[in-house]
Amino acid sequence: LAAKCCSAFFLGCEFSQFLPPFLLGIISSSGKRWKETRRFSLTTLRNFGMGKRSIEDRVQEEARCLVEELRKSNASPCDPTFILGCAPCNVICSVVFQKRFDYKDENFLTLMKRFNENFRILTSPWIQVCNNFPLLIDCFPGTHNKLLKNVALTKSYIREKVKEHQASLDVNNPRDFIDCFLIKMEREKDNQESEFTIENLVGTVADLFVAGTETTSTTLRYGLLLLLKHPEVTAKVQEEIDHVIGRHRSPCMQDRSHMPYTDAVIHEIQRYIDLVPTGVPHAVTTDIKFRNYLIPKSFDNKIMLAA
Repeated sequence: LAAKCCSAFFLGCEFSQFLPPFLLGIISSSGKRWKETRRFSLTTLRNFGMGKRSIEDRVQEEARCLVEELRKSNASPCDPTFILGCAPCNVICSVVFQKRFDYKDENFLTLMKRFNENFRILTSPWIQVCNNFPLLIDCFPGTHNKLLKNVALTKSYIREKVKEHQASLDVNNPRDFIDCFLIKMEREKDNQESEFTIENLVGTVADLFVAGTETTSTTLRYGLLLLLKHPEVTAKVQEEIDHVIGRHRSPCMQDRSHMPYTDAVIHEIQRYIDLVPTGVPHAVTTDIKFRNYLIPKSFDNKIMLAA
C-alpha cells in the first residue's frame, strides 16, 4: 500500500532513487515540477468538467454501461472486480483520450490487465519487504521485473495515443487533456527549463489512471461486500433510493442532499476500508522538531492517517 500510495504504477518514492525516470507526473514528482504539473492538471480537469455537470453526464453513462454488464451475469455468482475497475478507468479515458472503450475492446482489456497485475504485485510480500529495504530490489530476482515490464508497455501505449493526438491537434479546439498538455508544450517550447515534456505528459496520464481507477474500483468492491454482509443497511439504502430517485432515472449529485442515509453509508464504507492508510509520502524542506521528534530535511515521511 505504501508504494501504491506514492504511485501504484511507478513504484513510488521508496524506489525513486533507483528509478529516476519515474520521477514524473503528479504523484512521484516534487518541487517545481510537481507544482506546475499539479496546477495545470487541476485547471485542465476542471475545464473538462471535473466537479461540473458535464463530468456527471459521463459518469452516468458509464454507470449505465456497468449495470448492463452486471446484468449479463443473470443473477448468478460472479467476481465483479474486473468490471468495477473498467468503469472508473473509462471515465478517465473519456477525459484523457476523448473516448470510452467497450468492455471487450482488446486494447482496453490489455490496459486493465496490466493495471490489475501491477496492483497484485505491489501488494505482495516481496514488494512490502522492498518498501523497507529498497537495496534488495537490485540484489534478487522478483516480480518487480514483471511490474517494470508492464510499466514500459503501458507508457508505450500512452505514447502512441500522444502521437495520434499530435497528428490531429487543433490548437484552437483542444479535445481532451492530452491536447491541452501538447498546446502548453508548444507555448513553452523555447523555455529550456519547462516541465511540459512528452515524458512528463506520459507520466501524468499514467498517474491519472492509477489514482482514479484503483481507489474508486476498490471502494465499489468493498461497498458491495459490506452491503451483502449487512442486508438491513442495504434495505434502508434501497428504500431511500426508491423514495428520492425511483426506478426510472439515474442518480445525480443534486440527490445527495436529499439522501442523508445513503451518503452516510458511503462515508462509513470509506472509513471502514481504510483505503490509503499512509497517505502519500511527504518531506519537509528544512529540519524541524515536532513534539520532541526531529524530522530531517528531505527525509520521506509516511503519516498513518488511520492512527
